[in-house]
Amino acid sequence: LYAYVAKATAIATGGAGKLFRVTTNAQICEGTGHALALESGVAGLGNMEAVQFHPTGIFPAGILVTEGCRGDGGLLRDVDGHRFMSVEPEKKELASRDVVSRRMEERIAQGKGVKGRFGEHIWLDITLLGEHHIKHNLREVYEICHYFLGVDPTKEWIPVRPAQHYTMGGVRTNYTGESRQLKGLFAAGEASCWDMHGFNRLGGNSLAETIVSGHVVGKKVVEFLQGYETKFSTQAMKDAELKVQDRINSLIHGTGDDCYTLRNAMQDIMMEDVGIFRNGKDLQDGVNRLQELLERSKNMRLMGNITKGANAELAQALRIPGEIRLALCTAYGALQRTESRGAHTREDYPARNDKDWLVRTLAYWP
Repeated sequence: LYAYVAKATAIATGGAGKLFRVTTNAQICEGTGHALALESGVAGLGNMEAVQFHPTGIFPAGILVTEGCRGDGGLLRDVDGHRFMSVEPEKKELASRDVVSRRMEERIAQGKGVKGRFGEHIWLDITLLGEHHIKHNLREVYEICHYFLGVDPTKEWIPVRPAQHYTMGGVRTNYTGESRQLKGLFAAGEASCWDMHGFNRLGGNSLAETIVSGHVVGKKVVEFLQGYETKFSTQAMKDAELKVQDRINSLIHGTGDDCYTLRNAMQDIMMEDVGIFRNGKDLQDGVNRLQELLERSKNMRLMGNITKGANAELAQALRIPGEIRLALCTAYGALQRTESRGAHTREDYPARNDKDWLVRTLAYWP
C-alpha cells in the first residue's frame, strides 16, 4: 500500500453511471471520486438524486446513439411501426431527453414495446435519412450498430431503450470548484455539483462544463497552493493504511457474498426502484434493500486468491461499499424530494414545488 500526500486534491473521475445496470457511461464510471469524498466524513455531495436517462441507448448494451439521429430527422417507432412521439406536438422526437425517455417507457408499459430476447425496446428509424447521410454524417452510429448489434441502420431499424446517462449531482463545491466543507478538496466535471446543470443537463453542456470547470478549477488549485502550507501527520497516514489493510484482511477471511453478486444486486435495485419513474413506495423499498446490501458487504469474500500485481476482483471489492453508499444517497435523496424537477420524476408528486424544494439536497456519511 502506498500513501500519496498533497496540499490540494482535485477529483475529476466522471460520473456514477455504473450504479445502474444499463448506462451509456464507460466501465470506469463507478462514482469512485464521489465515494472518496463521502468517505472523508467531512465533504458533502449535492443533488445525487438528479440522474439523467438518455432515450437512445442501443438495446441491450446501452451504448449511446447520438441525439443527432433525431436531430437529423430520425423517428421513434413502437412495435406497430407507429410514430408515437406525436404526443409531444410541438417538439416530437426533439423534446428534452427526460421527456422522450418517459414517453418511450410509457409506450412500453402500454404494451407497445418490441419484445425480444433481453426484454422490450423501441425502434429508432434513421433509414429515411439515406445511406450517404448515415455513412458520412452519422458514421459513428453506423459503426456502433454494425459492430455491437449486427444491424445495418441504412436498411434496418435500431433497437433502443433509455439508459442512465449523466450524474448532475456530485461533490458539492463553490464556484471555484472547492468543497464547501473540506479545505483543499476540489472537484471538476461530472464528479462535481457546482450548479451548472441544475436538475437536468442540456445536450452539449457536459462538454462546456469539462472545458470551463477544467479551466477554472485548474487555475484555482494553482492559486490555492501559492503560499499555502499544511502539516502532514504520519500517524494519520498510518491509520489510513491500517484501515485499508484491515479491509483487505476482512475480504481474505470473509464468508459472505462476492463483490460481483453485490454489484449486480445494487444495479438491479437502482434500475427497478430509482429509475426514470419514481414513487415513494419503490424508493423506500430501494433504500431498505440497499441498506441490507451495505450490511452484507461487511462480510464480503474474495473468490480468487490474493496475488502480487493487479487484482481486478480485489479492486472491485474495495470499491463496492462506497458504490452502495452512493446508491443509498441517490435513492434516499429521491425519496426525500417530494416533487418532480427536471430529470427527477415522482409519479406520486408530479408537480414542481418551488415553495418547499427550490433547494439542494446535501448528503454526508459520518
